Amino acid sequence: MATVKSVKSAIKSREYVAKSIKYILSPENKEGNEKCIQSSFLNCCGDCTNDFVMQFEITRLAFGKNDNILAHHYVQSFSPNEKITPDVAHQIGKELAECVAPGFQVIVATHVDRDHVHNHILINSVGMKTGMKWLGNLATLKNMREQSDRLCREYGLSVINQKTGLRGIDQATQKLAEQGKSWKVELCKALDEAVKQCSRKKEFTEFMKRKGFEITRYTDRHITFQKIGETKKIRVNTLAEQFGDYYTKENLERLMGFYGIPKPLENLPLPKPKKPFITEFEKYEKAYFQENPPLTNPIEAKALQILINSSTSPFFNLVLILARLILRRKRRSAFDQRYDFLHLKLKKQKRYQTKKPDSQKLLERVDDNPQNVGNIPYRNLIHAQGENYRVRLSISAIPKLYAYPFFFSCRIYSDHAIVTFKKKDRPLFEKIFEIEDVQRLERHNNYYTPSENYQEMKRKAKLLGVEPEFLMIETSELEKLNNEKDRFVAVTTKEGKIRLSFLPQNKDYILHCLYPEKHQAVDNDLFSVVRNAKVNTMLKSEALLHNKKMRYRVLTRTQVEKLQKETQGQEIFAVFSKNDETHQEEKYNVAFKEDDEQTIDNILEDTYKPKFRR
Repeated sequence: MATVKSVKSAIKSREYVAKSIKYILSPENKEGNEKCIQSSFLNCCGDCTNDFVMQFEITRLAFGKNDNILAHHYVQSFSPNEKITPDVAHQIGKELAECVAPGFQVIVATHVDRDHVHNHILINSVGMKTGMKWLGNLATLKNMREQSDRLCREYGLSVINQKTGLRGIDQATQKLAEQGKSWKVELCKALDEAVKQCSRKKEFTEFMKRKGFEITRYTDRHITFQKIGETKKIRVNTLAEQFGDYYTKENLERLMGFYGIPKPLENLPLPKPKKPFITEFEKYEKAYFQENPPLTNPIEAKALQILINSSTSPFFNLVLILARLILRRKRRSAFDQRYDFLHLKLKKQKRYQTKKPDSQKLLERVDDNPQNVGNIPYRNLIHAQGENYRVRLSISAIPKLYAYPFFFSCRIYSDHAIVTFKKKDRPLFEKIFEIEDVQRLERHNNYYTPSENYQEMKRKAKLLGVEPEFLMIETSELEKLNNEKDRFVAVTTKEGKIRLSFLPQNKDYILHCLYPEKHQAVDNDLFSVVRNAKVNTMLKSEALLHNKKMRYRVLTRTQVEKLQKETQGQEIFAVFSKNDETHQEEKYNVAFKEDDEQTIDNILEDTYKPKFRR
């Protein structure tokens, strides 16, 4: 799984920008260990820190916005238990930056100096195309996390299940807890004692004050605590998101015996309507077409369509028309300077032509290697934010697309074209071609999308060094995978069944969703990634609450199964695969709490001897 967070300290000075760039690109840390193993640059380039600082500043000065926040710094961290290489982590970080920040200058650096691989993403505060400032708010951070989760699923990695209500514990709290300095852990311990000793609200308030926690606000729905001497405050429901539902206001009051049903709220002011969140890609698209208007207009496009339909060779006529449209963007003076040279060169080549090219062979070559045209590169379009949509069109309809302000990419064949655009632009597409049968578009999209997605999945499989796996299922079973659509590609066969293709890393998820009972019975759910991610989070929370540490052992499958049998199925440990090509037998990394270390070592005494005991 991967988490995305922003660096809290705002970058408001040129010196801080230089310091941040130097830090994330430094090949070694203070201890001399390897740190930045790989870096990529979007819309910028350079050999030293000053080059990037200067390029960032030039963009801000060009739009008169070289003040306040100058850059934004995000960190994408991958779990230490995740089986991921720095190359794959860097690729995910790069795709995340391309997706959420098109048109911005971005530096992506992958670090390996911690116990987990993580990416640093530094974004200039002003976009090169739009001139608009990056909004570093909670909505943007939430969107980045959603896109990060989507990419993790595509690469076969686990994600945090937001529906469990357990948000997880940040690294700062983890480190403070290990040192015995976390006031959140102290608050949890105080609440544990309070539910045993208090039976009235007044007693509860006085007890918590004696423990060093003041109740700053107590309403029908919230209890807010502040540790005496600290500036930060926290609600118990927020505490429950990190340490479990045991610490909700309702549960605490029920345990103490004075819970009352909250009164319905009256005369509440009407909530302000929320503005829809506009992605940076949509802003980029709008700014692009303000600067670069469409190459043609609807009337001319209709005439070009008639011209292509009436031609004896529609494909070659389309190529000439597209070439003419694209040349409109070029400066006339620059074209005129080269005209005589081009004319003479073509005339000279004509003397050596012995026969005319076979048009049929050319068309067959086009079908074997279709070419992409459009107003945006295909990969940039499909990696940008928003759901992709694909429709089949006749080649005569392509000039019409150039008459309207939206991004699209066409894959041209000899007699048709597959058009890719964003789903948000579907209403405009329907208006352009006056389509009333929306279901027809849906059928087109469902048919042509899997083949494109499969090619993308093969590219990712090659990067991971694995081969895609396949599974035949019934159409009705596909509904069970609605929440995991990013993990597989589904193709409907002629027999009416669904052919799933997916990465080997996603096999556990898919089998668990499709056949929870069968998958659980085969291997007792012990080695399921879904089960172990959940158990690992629970164990870490409990260890943190009791100021304990996590322990780890590398075991064989036989040892893990023995451990499961002896503990009678209790969830006191989590198992993560540690297999690679160098291992002759299956190896697993087992995580458990410090409290259970002696129990586990006793069970494995005959088959496992730790190097040392703590």
